[in-house]
Amino acid sequence: MLPFPREIISFPILAGVSLLATACSANPAAQASDKTEVASSNESSVLQLKFRKGQVLSFVAPEAREDGDAAREAYYSKAFPIAEKLGFSRKAVLRVQDKIISDYDPSGFILYSWPDAGALAAFEADSAWPAIKASRPDAWSELKIYTDELEEDLTLSFDPAKTYTVVVAWLNPGKEADYARYLDGITEAVNAAGGRFIYKMKDPVFESHASSPAAPQQLTFVEWDNVEGFSKVRQSDAYKQNQQYFASGVDHVEFYRLALPEEK
Repeated sequence: MLPFPREIISFPILAGVSLLATACSANPAAQASDKTEVASSNESSVLQLKFRKGQVLSFVAPEAREDGDAAREAYYSKAFPIAEKLGFSRKAVLRVQDKIISDYDPSGFILYSWPDAGALAAFEADSAWPAIKASRPDAWSELKIYTDELEEDLTLSFDPAKTYTVVVAWLNPGKEADYARYLDGITEAVNAAGGRFIYKMKDPVFESHASSPAAPQQLTFVEWDNVEGFSKVRQSDAYKQNQQYFASGVDHVEFYRLALPEEK
């Protein structure tokens, strides 16, 4: 799987313009094979992405090496032309505003898609890929990639006026149901605080080269009307009543506050 081709993830969010990488959008073959629909409006900068069952989504969370510029450029120049021909494209960038709980320091969570599992498999079977992938440690201190094939259609909307959070959860064996019970138990409190669960990536394929290879069991993305949303949830009775299930269900987590890049 490929990482994001630029570590500085601030660029304009223009009304009616999707957040696609220039290299990807310039490739007609990639556009034709990618099933994602991008809904946009001249009156709104909200990005709406519609994915179809069978597409493969990846969130890439990169931490760049300060001395890795040349290695990253070499990686991009070799890997991306191969991937783009198979329909690989970048869909959205969520920059990390705050590490709430984490020893890891990614610059953002970048959403990519493949048309289907076959396209990803064809890329990974390319004879040039093993050597290209082996160069990652020269470019990134760490690169965490979470990938899943959609089992049903999915629509994701990202609004620059909103804030987002993601919890990456490694669950306690045999206690996984407690985490689901915790999330179900706080759902009404999340909604009352101006939050919405927008996507739960369950049992993703996980890649990394510098940390534990153990895969998390879930990435949970929430959209909030403002940055105070989760603080309000923590003060709710529902949170206090269900916190025990978080404690029993989770081994460890990474928790980040995210946002779309600021307009220029």
